[in-house]
Amino acid sequence: MRKLEKNEVIDAVRLSEYAFQYTVPKEELDNKIKGYSEHEIWGDFEGDELAAKLHLIDFETWLSGKKIKMGGVASVATYPEHRRGGRVARLLRNGLFEMKQKGQTISFLHPFQISFYRKFGYEVLNNWKKVELKAQDLKPLLAVSGKVRRVELDHVFEVLNPVYEAFATRFNGMLVRTENWWKERVYSKGFRFATYTNEEGDITGYIYYKIENRTLEVEEMVCLDGESRRGLWNYLCQHDSMVDHATILTNESDQLTFLLANPKVKTIVEPYFMARIVDVENFLKEYSFTLKSDETLFLHITDDQAEWNNGSYLIDAEGVRVFKGDKANAMCAHPPKRGIRCTINTLTSVLTGYQEPFFLYEAGLLEGSKEDVARLQRIRSVKETNFMDFF
Repeated sequence: MRKLEKNEVIDAVRLSEYAFQYTVPKEELDNKIKGYSEHEIWGDFEGDELAAKLHLIDFETWLSGKKIKMGGVASVATYPEHRRGGRVARLLRNGLFEMKQKGQTISFLHPFQISFYRKFGYEVLNNWKKVELKAQDLKPLLAVSGKVRRVELDHVFEVLNPVYEAFATRFNGMLVRTENWWKERVYSKGFRFATYTNEEGDITGYIYYKIENRTLEVEEMVCLDGESRRGLWNYLCQHDSMVDHATILTNESDQLTFLLANPKVKTIVEPYFMARIVDVENFLKEYSFTLKSDETLFLHITDDQAEWNNGSYLIDAEGVRVFKGDKANAMCAHPPKRGIRCTINTLTSVLTGYQEPFFLYEAGLLEGSKEDVARLQRIRSVKETNFMDFF
Protein backbone atom coordinates (compact mmCIF):
# COMPACT_ATOMS: atom_id res chain seq x y z
CA MET A 1 0.00 0.00 0.00
CA ARG A 2 1.43 3.37 -1.03
CA LYS A 3 0.64 6.74 -2.58
CA LEU A 4 0.34 6.82 -6.34
CA GLU A 5 3.00 8.62 -8.37
CA LYS A 6 1.99 11.25 -10.93
CA ASN A 7 2.49 8.86 -13.82
CA GLU A 8 0.12 6.38 -12.13
CA VAL A 9 -2.86 8.74 -11.85
CA ILE A 10 -4.19 7.42 -15.16
CA ASP A 11 -4.48 4.00 -13.47
CA ALA A 12 -6.73 5.58 -10.83
CA VAL A 13 -8.89 7.09 -13.58
CA ARG A 14 -9.28 3.70 -15.26
CA LEU A 15 -10.25 2.02 -11.98
CA SER A 16 -12.86 4.73 -11.35
CA GLU A 17 -14.26 4.21 -14.85
CA TYR A 18 -14.62 0.49 -14.22
CA ALA A 19 -15.99 0.69 -10.68
CA PHE A 20 -18.39 3.61 -11.20
CA GLN A 21 -19.41 2.58 -14.73
CA TYR A 22 -18.62 5.63 -16.81
CA THR A 23 -16.14 6.56 -19.54
CA VAL A 24 -14.12 9.76 -19.58
CA PRO A 25 -14.26 11.20 -23.11
CA LYS A 26 -10.82 11.51 -24.70
CA GLU A 27 -11.10 15.31 -24.88
CA GLU A 28 -11.78 15.45 -21.10
CA LEU A 29 -9.10 12.99 -20.00
CA ASP A 30 -6.38 15.60 -19.38
CA ASN A 31 -8.71 17.61 -17.12
CA LYS A 32 -9.70 14.45 -15.25
CA ILE A 33 -6.07 13.54 -14.65
CA LYS A 34 -5.34 17.12 -13.55
CA GLY A 35 -8.22 17.00 -11.06
CA TYR A 36 -7.13 13.62 -9.68
CA SER A 37 -3.55 14.91 -9.38
CA GLU A 38 -4.76 17.43 -6.80
CA HIS A 39 -5.85 14.53 -4.55
CA GLU A 40 -3.68 12.35 -2.36
CA ILE A 41 -4.38 8.93 -3.89
CA TRP A 42 -3.50 5.79 -1.96
CA GLY A 43 -3.40 2.45 -3.72
CA ASP A 44 -3.33 -1.16 -2.65
CA PHE A 45 -1.34 -3.19 -5.19
CA GLU A 46 -1.15 -6.77 -6.42
CA GLY A 47 2.44 -6.78 -7.61
CA ASP A 48 2.65 -3.75 -9.91
CA GLU A 49 -1.10 -3.75 -10.60
CA LEU A 50 -3.39 -1.28 -8.86
CA ALA A 51 -6.04 -3.38 -7.12
CA ALA A 52 -7.84 -0.82 -4.95
CA LYS A 53 -7.64 2.89 -4.25
CA LEU A 54 -8.83 5.71 -2.03
CA HIS A 55 -8.58 9.48 -2.51
CA LEU A 56 -7.93 11.95 0.32
CA ILE A 57 -8.91 15.58 -0.32
CA ASP A 58 -8.10 18.55 1.93
CA PHE A 59 -11.14 20.60 2.93
CA GLU A 60 -12.49 22.80 5.70
CA THR A 61 -16.00 22.61 7.15
CA TRP A 62 -18.13 24.88 9.30
CA LEU A 63 -18.81 23.57 12.81
CA SER A 64 -20.33 25.67 15.59
CA GLY A 65 -19.67 28.75 13.49
CA LYS A 66 -15.94 27.98 13.10
CA LYS A 67 -13.85 26.60 10.26
CA ILE A 68 -12.12 23.31 11.04
CA LYS A 69 -9.95 21.06 8.90
CA MET A 70 -11.82 18.19 7.26
CA GLY A 71 -10.49 15.25 5.30
CA GLY A 72 -12.64 14.16 2.38
CA VAL A 73 -12.59 10.49 1.43
CA ALA A 74 -13.60 9.89 -2.18
CA SER A 75 -13.47 7.49 -5.14
CA VAL A 76 -12.97 4.36 -3.03
CA ALA A 77 -12.84 1.51 -5.54
CA THR A 78 -11.60 -2.06 -6.04
CA TYR A 79 -11.43 -4.27 -9.09
CA PRO A 80 -13.85 -7.22 -8.65
CA GLU A 81 -11.15 -9.88 -8.66
CA HIS A 82 -9.56 -8.17 -5.63
CA ARG A 83 -12.70 -7.54 -3.57
CA ARG A 84 -13.43 -8.94 -0.11
CA GLY A 85 -9.76 -9.29 0.67
CA GLY A 86 -9.50 -6.48 3.20
CA ARG A 87 -7.91 -4.01 0.81
CA VAL A 88 -10.44 -1.19 1.35
CA ALA A 89 -10.29 -1.74 5.11
CA ARG A 90 -6.51 -1.24 5.01
CA LEU A 91 -6.87 1.88 2.88
CA LEU A 92 -9.49 3.38 5.19
CA ARG A 93 -7.46 2.76 8.35
CA ASN A 94 -4.41 4.25 6.69
CA GLY A 95 -6.52 7.19 5.53
CA LEU A 96 -7.58 7.91 9.11
CA PHE A 97 -3.94 7.95 10.21
CA GLU A 98 -2.93 10.25 7.34
CA MET A 99 -5.77 12.67 8.09
CA LYS A 100 -4.80 12.76 11.77
CA GLN A 101 -1.21 13.59 10.82
CA LYS A 102 -2.49 16.53 8.77
CA GLY A 103 -4.58 17.91 11.64
CA GLN A 104 -7.90 17.02 10.03
CA THR A 105 -10.03 16.24 13.07
CA ILE A 106 -13.11 15.14 11.12
CA SER A 107 -13.70 13.30 7.85
CA PHE A 108 -16.61 13.24 5.39
CA LEU A 109 -17.55 10.83 2.62
CA HIS A 110 -20.45 9.93 0.36
CA PRO A 111 -21.32 6.27 1.01
CA PHE A 112 -22.25 3.65 -1.54
CA GLN A 113 -23.68 1.77 1.46
CA ILE A 114 -24.16 3.29 4.90
CA SER A 115 -23.80 0.00 6.79
CA PHE A 116 -20.37 -0.62 5.22
CA TYR A 117 -18.88 2.67 6.40
CA ARG A 118 -20.46 2.41 9.83
CA LYS A 119 -18.04 -0.45 10.44
CA PHE A 120 -15.24 2.08 10.06
CA GLY A 121 -16.65 4.64 12.48
CA TYR A 122 -18.57 6.81 10.02
CA GLU A 123 -22.12 7.90 10.78
CA VAL A 124 -24.81 9.77 8.84
CA LEU A 125 -24.11 13.50 8.80
CA ASN A 126 -27.22 14.96 7.20
CA ASN A 127 -30.42 14.36 5.25
CA TRP A 128 -31.36 16.13 2.08
CA LYS A 129 -34.94 16.89 1.10
CA LYS A 130 -36.28 16.83 -2.46
CA VAL A 131 -39.57 18.59 -3.15
CA GLU A 132 -41.38 17.61 -6.35
CA LEU A 133 -43.80 20.14 -7.83
CA LYS A 134 -46.12 20.52 -10.80
CA ALA A 135 -46.59 23.67 -12.84
CA GLN A 136 -49.84 24.44 -11.03
CA ASP A 137 -47.93 24.55 -7.73
CA LEU A 138 -45.90 27.53 -8.95
CA LYS A 139 -48.10 30.24 -7.44
CA PRO A 140 -46.45 33.48 -6.24
CA LEU A 141 -46.35 34.42 -2.56
CA LEU A 142 -46.65 37.95 -1.14
CA ALA A 143 -44.92 40.53 -3.33
CA VAL A 144 -41.48 41.84 -2.37
CA SER A 145 -39.71 45.11 -3.12
CA GLY A 146 -36.31 43.68 -4.06
CA LYS A 147 -34.99 42.46 -7.40
CA VAL A 148 -33.83 39.12 -8.84
CA ARG A 149 -30.91 39.20 -11.27
CA ARG A 150 -28.97 36.45 -13.05
CA VAL A 151 -25.23 36.20 -12.29
CA GLU A 152 -22.47 35.53 -14.81
CA LEU A 153 -20.18 32.61 -13.99
CA ASP A 154 -17.07 34.82 -13.85
CA HIS A 155 -18.52 36.70 -10.86
CA VAL A 156 -20.01 33.77 -8.94
CA PHE A 157 -17.40 33.61 -6.15
CA GLU A 158 -17.25 37.30 -5.33
CA VAL A 159 -21.02 37.75 -5.53
CA LEU A 160 -22.36 34.53 -4.02
CA ASN A 161 -19.76 33.25 -1.57
CA PRO A 162 -20.49 35.91 1.08
CA VAL A 163 -24.16 34.88 0.98
CA TYR A 164 -23.25 31.20 1.03
CA GLU A 165 -20.95 31.64 4.05
CA ALA A 166 -23.56 33.61 5.98
CA PHE A 167 -25.95 30.71 5.32
CA ALA A 168 -23.34 27.99 5.96
CA THR A 169 -22.49 29.23 9.45
CA ARG A 170 -26.08 28.56 10.51
CA PHE A 171 -25.39 24.82 10.19
CA ASN A 172 -22.86 22.19 11.17
CA GLY A 173 -21.08 20.40 8.35
CA MET A 174 -21.26 22.85 5.46
CA LEU A 175 -18.24 22.92 3.15
CA VAL A 176 -15.96 25.96 3.14
CA ARG A 177 -15.96 26.75 -0.59
CA THR A 178 -12.96 28.20 -2.40
CA GLU A 179 -13.10 30.19 -5.62
CA ASN A 180 -11.93 27.16 -7.63
CA TRP A 181 -14.56 24.97 -5.98
CA TRP A 182 -17.31 27.36 -7.04
CA LYS A 183 -16.13 27.46 -10.64
CA GLU A 184 -15.02 23.85 -11.11
CA ARG A 185 -17.23 21.79 -8.80
CA VAL A 186 -20.39 23.76 -8.02
CA TYR A 187 -21.10 24.87 -11.57
CA SER A 188 -22.49 22.30 -14.01
CA LYS A 189 -23.31 22.82 -17.67
CA GLY A 190 -26.80 24.19 -18.25
CA PHE A 191 -27.28 25.58 -14.75
CA ARG A 192 -27.72 29.26 -13.92
CA PHE A 193 -27.29 31.45 -10.84
CA ALA A 194 -29.70 34.21 -9.83
CA THR A 195 -29.61 36.50 -6.78
CA TYR A 196 -32.14 38.39 -4.71
CA THR A 197 -31.17 41.97 -3.77
CA ASN A 198 -33.24 43.87 -1.19
CA GLU A 199 -34.10 47.60 -1.23
CA GLU A 200 -30.91 48.41 0.69
CA GLY A 201 -28.83 46.87 -2.07
CA ASP A 202 -27.79 43.79 -0.08
CA ILE A 203 -27.79 40.37 -1.73
CA THR A 204 -29.67 38.13 0.71
CA GLY A 205 -30.24 34.99 -1.30
CA TYR A 206 -29.54 33.08 -4.47
CA ILE A 207 -30.74 30.09 -6.48
CA TYR A 208 -28.82 27.64 -8.64
CA TYR A 209 -31.15 26.15 -11.22
CA LYS A 210 -31.64 24.64 -14.67
CA ILE A 211 -34.56 24.44 -17.10
CA GLU A 212 -34.46 21.55 -19.53
CA ASN A 213 -37.08 19.40 -21.25
CA ARG A 214 -39.83 21.42 -19.53
CA THR A 215 -38.45 20.57 -16.10
CA LEU A 216 -37.15 23.12 -13.61
CA GLU A 217 -34.40 21.79 -11.30
CA VAL A 218 -33.30 23.89 -8.32
CA GLU A 219 -30.08 22.47 -6.83
CA GLU A 220 -29.54 25.25 -4.29
CA MET A 221 -31.95 27.79 -2.82
CA VAL A 222 -30.05 29.80 -0.23
CA CYS A 223 -32.12 32.40 1.61
CA LEU A 224 -30.93 34.54 4.51
CA ASP A 225 -34.42 35.80 5.35
CA GLY A 226 -38.09 35.45 4.50
CA GLU A 227 -38.06 38.28 2.00
CA SER A 228 -35.38 36.64 -0.17
CA ARG A 229 -37.24 33.32 0.06
CA ARG A 230 -40.43 34.93 -1.26
CA GLY A 231 -38.55 36.89 -3.90
CA LEU A 232 -36.71 33.89 -5.28
CA TRP A 233 -39.80 31.68 -5.14
CA ASN A 234 -41.83 34.32 -7.00
CA TYR A 235 -39.07 34.42 -9.64
CA LEU A 236 -39.27 30.64 -10.07
CA CYS A 237 -43.04 30.94 -10.45
CA GLN A 238 -42.57 33.13 -13.51
CA HIS A 239 -41.38 30.00 -15.33
CA ASP A 240 -44.75 28.25 -14.98
CA SER A 241 -45.54 28.47 -18.70
CA MET A 242 -42.14 26.96 -19.57
CA VAL A 243 -42.27 23.84 -17.39
CA ASP A 244 -44.48 20.90 -16.47
CA HIS A 245 -42.51 19.79 -13.43
CA ALA A 246 -40.11 21.27 -10.89
CA THR A 247 -37.83 19.88 -8.19
CA ILE A 248 -36.12 21.69 -5.33
CA LEU A 249 -33.27 20.22 -3.26
CA THR A 250 -32.98 21.68 0.22
CA ASN A 251 -32.14 20.92 3.84
CA GLU A 252 -34.48 18.77 5.89
CA SER A 253 -35.92 21.54 8.08
CA ASP A 254 -36.66 24.00 5.26
CA GLN A 255 -40.31 25.06 5.45
CA LEU A 256 -40.90 26.49 1.98
CA THR A 257 -43.69 24.02 1.22
CA PHE A 258 -45.74 25.33 4.16
CA LEU A 259 -46.05 28.64 2.32
CA LEU A 260 -47.45 27.11 -0.85
CA ALA A 261 -51.12 27.30 -1.76
CA ASN A 262 -51.09 23.50 -1.75
CA PRO A 263 -48.43 22.26 0.73
CA LYS A 264 -49.39 18.63 0.01
CA VAL A 265 -46.60 17.94 -2.48
CA LYS A 266 -44.35 14.91 -2.82
CA THR A 267 -41.34 15.21 -0.53
CA ILE A 268 -38.45 12.74 -0.34
CA VAL A 269 -36.03 12.79 2.61
CA GLU A 270 -32.90 10.63 2.47
CA PRO A 271 -29.55 10.38 4.28
CA TYR A 272 -26.81 11.97 2.21
CA PHE A 273 -23.22 12.32 3.48
CA MET A 274 -21.45 10.57 6.37
CA ALA A 275 -18.88 11.87 8.86
CA ARG A 276 -16.56 10.53 11.54
CA ILE A 277 -14.35 12.21 14.09
CA VAL A 278 -10.74 11.37 13.21
CA ASP A 279 -8.96 12.76 16.28
CA VAL A 280 -11.20 12.95 19.37
CA GLU A 281 -8.76 14.85 21.57
CA ASN A 282 -8.13 17.71 19.16
CA PHE A 283 -11.72 17.74 17.90
CA LEU A 284 -12.98 18.26 21.46
CA LYS A 285 -10.40 21.01 22.02
CA GLU A 286 -11.66 23.01 19.04
CA TYR A 287 -15.35 22.26 19.64
CA SER A 288 -17.51 25.00 21.20
CA PHE A 289 -19.11 23.55 24.33
CA THR A 290 -21.33 25.79 26.47
CA LEU A 291 -20.26 24.60 29.90
CA LYS A 292 -20.87 26.55 33.10
CA SER A 293 -17.78 27.37 35.15
CA ASP A 294 -18.42 24.61 37.72
CA GLU A 295 -19.53 21.87 35.30
CA THR A 296 -17.63 18.80 34.15
CA LEU A 297 -18.44 15.91 31.86
CA PHE A 298 -16.56 12.67 31.19
CA LEU A 299 -16.73 11.05 27.76
CA HIS A 300 -15.53 7.44 27.47
CA ILE A 301 -14.93 6.62 23.81
CA THR A 302 -14.27 3.37 21.95
CA ASP A 303 -12.95 3.34 18.40
CA ASP A 304 -12.18 -0.01 16.74
CA GLN A 305 -10.42 1.55 13.75
CA ALA A 306 -8.39 4.40 15.26
CA GLU A 307 -6.88 3.23 18.55
CA TRP A 308 -5.56 6.68 19.41
CA ASN A 309 -9.16 7.73 20.16
CA ASN A 310 -9.80 5.06 22.80
CA GLY A 311 -9.86 6.64 26.23
CA SER A 312 -11.62 8.95 28.66
CA TYR A 313 -11.96 12.69 28.15
CA LEU A 314 -12.76 15.16 30.90
CA ILE A 315 -14.41 18.33 29.63
CA ASP A 316 -14.65 21.37 31.89
CA ALA A 317 -14.51 25.15 31.64
CA GLU A 318 -10.72 25.05 31.35
CA GLY A 319 -10.67 22.71 28.37
CA VAL A 320 -10.19 19.00 27.73
CA ARG A 321 -8.06 16.50 29.68
CA VAL A 322 -7.31 13.07 28.27
CA PHE A 323 -6.87 9.77 30.12
CA LYS A 324 -5.68 6.77 28.13
CA GLY A 325 -4.30 3.31 28.76
CA ASP A 326 -3.16 2.59 32.33
CA LYS A 327 -3.97 6.13 33.36
CA ALA A 328 -7.59 5.68 32.29
CA ASN A 329 -7.79 2.26 33.93
CA ALA A 330 -6.55 3.66 37.24
CA MET A 331 -9.00 6.53 37.15
CA CYS A 332 -12.19 4.75 36.08
CA ALA A 333 -14.20 1.78 37.25
CA HIS A 334 -15.29 -0.68 34.59
CA PRO A 335 -17.72 0.20 33.34
CA PRO A 336 -17.19 3.83 34.40
CA LYS A 337 -19.71 5.09 36.94
CA ARG A 338 -19.48 8.70 35.77
CA GLY A 339 -19.91 10.22 32.35
CA ILE A 340 -21.08 9.13 28.92
CA ARG A 341 -19.96 5.92 27.19
CA CYS A 342 -20.28 5.52 23.42
CA THR A 343 -18.58 4.57 20.18
CA ILE A 344 -16.93 7.00 17.79
CA ASN A 345 -20.00 6.73 15.53
CA THR A 346 -22.35 7.90 18.26
CA LEU A 347 -20.02 10.66 19.41
CA THR A 348 -19.86 11.98 15.84
CA SER A 349 -23.65 11.92 15.53
CA VAL A 350 -24.10 13.84 18.78
CA LEU A 351 -21.44 16.50 18.30
CA THR A 352 -22.26 17.26 14.67
CA GLY A 353 -25.87 17.68 15.75
CA TYR A 354 -27.40 15.01 13.52
CA GLN A 355 -29.03 13.16 16.43
CA GLU A 356 -30.21 14.16 19.90
CA PRO A 357 -28.38 12.58 22.87
CA PHE A 358 -31.63 11.47 24.53
CA PHE A 359 -32.74 9.63 21.39
CA LEU A 360 -29.42 7.78 21.25
CA TYR A 361 -29.66 7.09 24.99
CA GLU A 362 -33.10 5.53 24.55
CA ALA A 363 -31.77 3.50 21.61
CA GLY A 364 -29.03 2.04 23.80
CA LEU A 365 -26.26 3.66 21.75
CA LEU A 366 -25.25 6.10 24.46
CA GLU A 367 -24.78 4.97 28.07
CA GLY A 368 -24.61 6.94 31.28
CA SER A 369 -26.82 8.67 33.81
CA LYS A 370 -29.77 10.75 32.66
CA GLU A 371 -28.14 13.71 34.38
CA ASP A 372 -25.01 13.41 32.24
CA VAL A 373 -27.07 12.84 29.09
CA ALA A 374 -29.04 16.00 29.85
CA ARG A 375 -25.78 17.90 30.37
CA LEU A 376 -24.41 16.67 27.04
CA GLN A 377 -27.69 17.65 25.38
CA ARG A 378 -27.35 21.18 26.74
CA ILE A 379 -23.65 21.88 26.17
CA ARG A 380 -23.28 20.57 22.59
CA SER A 381 -23.92 22.61 19.44
CA VAL A 382 -27.63 22.80 18.63
CA LYS A 383 -27.14 23.71 14.97
CA GLU A 384 -28.79 21.50 12.35
CA THR A 385 -26.47 19.55 10.05
CA ASN A 386 -26.40 20.35 6.35
CA PHE A 387 -24.19 19.53 3.37
CA MET A 388 -24.90 20.74 -0.18
CA ASP A 389 -21.85 19.61 -2.12
CA PHE A 390 -20.42 16.38 -3.51
CA PHE A 391 -16.97 14.88 -3.90
